[in-house]
Amino acid sequence: MKRNLILMLMGVFVIVSCKKDKENEQPQPPAPEQPMTIVSTDIGNAGDIIILKSDTTNLGSYSLQAGENITWDYSNFTSDFLDTLIFYHPSNTPGAQYFSTTSNIAVQPEKGQPLYFYYNKSTDKLEGIGLWADFQGTEVYANYDDKPIYMKFPFKYNDSFTDTAYLTKVINLGSGQGYGKLELTQKYDVKCDASGTIKLPNNKTYKCLREKRKEIFISKIFYSVLPNGPWQLINQTYDTTYTYNYFTKNKKWNVASIRVKDFNSNAIKEIQYLQE
Repeated sequence: MKRNLILMLMGVFVIVSCKKDKENEQPQPPAPEQPMTIVSTDIGNAGDIIILKSDTTNLGSYSLQAGENITWDYSNFTSDFLDTLIFYHPSNTPGAQYFSTTSNIAVQPEKGQPLYFYYNKSTDKLEGIGLWADFQGTEVYANYDDKPIYMKFPFKYNDSFTDTAYLTKVINLGSGQGYGKLELTQKYDVKCDASGTIKLPNNKTYKCLREKRKEIFISKIFYSVLPNGPWQLINQTYDTTYTYNYFTKNKKWNVASIRVKDFNSNAIKEIQYLQE
């Protein structure tokens, strides 16, 4: 009986001690929210279809503020047409024989348009491989000589990268008309310059990262009567685009994109946002 009494007193002591410890506990602050990171699985795979509302006329004026914990209220965005971005497996596209073993994603930027871009998506980057097009009944395909990196993963606030890519393609014009040559140079300057919350029409709100992207495209077209030249320069173009892209988790593409005249004026030229 004495032993039972001792055990009972020990049990009471334990209960009282635990209660006292709980009374002395201080409330713990909530764990800090982890910074958002965009990874390869947040970008589309074969079978994904992205429908984007686009507007080039009713552009208005919107904040393009950079920094952390920004709120961008774009709930008044309008649209005057739709864009459809379709992700295919390369083996299910017209350029399958050229790209099915070197790429794992093919993107058709507009449904019904005879144009496909081929990419290889891995855990650390989204890399361009080449393109295929039907140009007035003539099949044209080209592989990059120096592949462009479109995105690097993981991608988080303040990350940045630059890249330069090259593509050269000689085309037989047929019927003894000679040869054409395309030389394309692409330059990218990319930075994640902001994070925060974006508000879109239909009460859609997303936590997101913003990508600030400058792209330079330099194309040269040459002509020769022989497949190896000498080449005569026929046309040259130089184009620069300035875009803000807003990415969030699991949406397979950006949820909004704003193309501006340049990053100094930030005059808006086109708006796109996800239709849901």
